[in-house]
Amino acid sequence: MLTSSIINQDALQAQINNEVERLTAIRFEEFKNNLLQEISKNYYFDDCLLSREEVAQKLGVSIGTVDNLRKRGKIKNSNIVSGVKYKKSEILRYIKTL
Repeated sequence: MLTSSIINQDALQAQINNEVERLTAIRFEEFKNNLLQEISKNYYFDDCLLSREEVAQKLGVSIGTVDNLRKRGKIKNSNIVSGVKYKKSEILRYIKTL
């Protein structure tokens, strides 16, 4: 009796884990699609430059995370006189890889 109870608990836990993973994947895809749509809004022919703060806000991450993404080569930056900027197209490319 105790063994079948443990098996049932294990099976239930596995079902819960699978459902959480499935729902997380769905929510992430929704987030990614919404983010792509938002960033693509008012996308002009010229590739505008975004600050670290703007990139962090668009991605919903910290500025430190943006810096880490740059250091790991996930997003490329453009160095200009006023500081580090990121092309909007580069951020869109990164989001599509998620």
